[in-house]
Amino acid sequence: MMKKIGKSVFAGAIALFVLAVGISAYDVVEPNERGVMVTLGEVSSGVLEPGMHFHVPFISRIQKYSIVPKGMNANFSVGKDGAITKDMQTVGSQVTVFYRYDDDRIMDVVTKYGDAILENAITRSLVSCVKEAVGKYSIYELVENQDKITTDVSKSLAARLSEYPIEVTQLTISNWDWSDDFDKNIKETMNRTQQVRQAEQDLKLAETNAQKQVAEAEAAKKAAEQTAEADLMKAQKAAEAKRVEADALAYYNEKVAQNYNVEIKLKELEIELEKAKRWDGRQVPEYVPLTAAGGIVNLPEAKK
Repeated sequence: MMKKIGKSVFAGAIALFVLAVGISAYDVVEPNERGVMVTLGEVSSGVLEPGMHFHVPFISRIQKYSIVPKGMNANFSVGKDGAITKDMQTVGSQVTVFYRYDDDRIMDVVTKYGDAILENAITRSLVSCVKEAVGKYSIYELVENQDKITTDVSKSLAARLSEYPIEVTQLTISNWDWSDDFDKNIKETMNRTQQVRQAEQDLKLAETNAQKQVAEAEAAKKAAEQTAEADLMKAQKAAEAKRVEADALAYYNEKVAQNYNVEIKLKELEIELEKAKRWDGRQVPEYVPLTAAGGIVNLPEAKK
């Protein structure tokens, strides 16, 4: 009985061993990975694409390489390792670069290079590219031309690393730094600039106030001229009215005088007519007595 149990346990162990060996003979390369077969330390030709792959247990293995971009930082200090600008100022910065393995050259990564060699090549090339780009600008132009400098460094770095089986995917430059003395000069310059701007604003304000006063004076002058012109026109109108009134009065008086003269003539004619009516052939006085109201006094008839 014990022998049968022992045989069963041994058989089970063998089965488990075979199952474990069988499972370990397969490996999976993920979609963001590429693999190579390494047999007894020797790399087989050909890159393994994503999927399940067989290898001989304990003799060969599948070495995987991620093609997801990974980053590394390079710091430039203000001292002797810093970049020198066109105006001979030493600056520092922090540069971050992201790179990935070239799918078509994974075999070169395995057989010719390792991560240490590639990272060293990236660092050396990056230092040269940044210093070359910074040397084209003055220290005052760095921040203003940040995007252009980043683009120039990216292109230059890609050209320098073209012989390596990697591809630069992204690069950023940040945290520009410079000496304390230059920082002090910048602050003094900013203060002077602020003072100049304040003076310019004060001058513009004074000019604006002066222009406002001139405009107000012009407006007051124009208003006074318009008022004077209106008063003159009013006076002219009044004088014209007076003249017309005087002309009318003179005309009226003239007509009244004419009428008065006519009345006098009529009275004289009446008198002459009355004299003619009353004339009896005798001599009559040269005048005709009149009453206070202007009527003719009736003279007594002459005795016959």
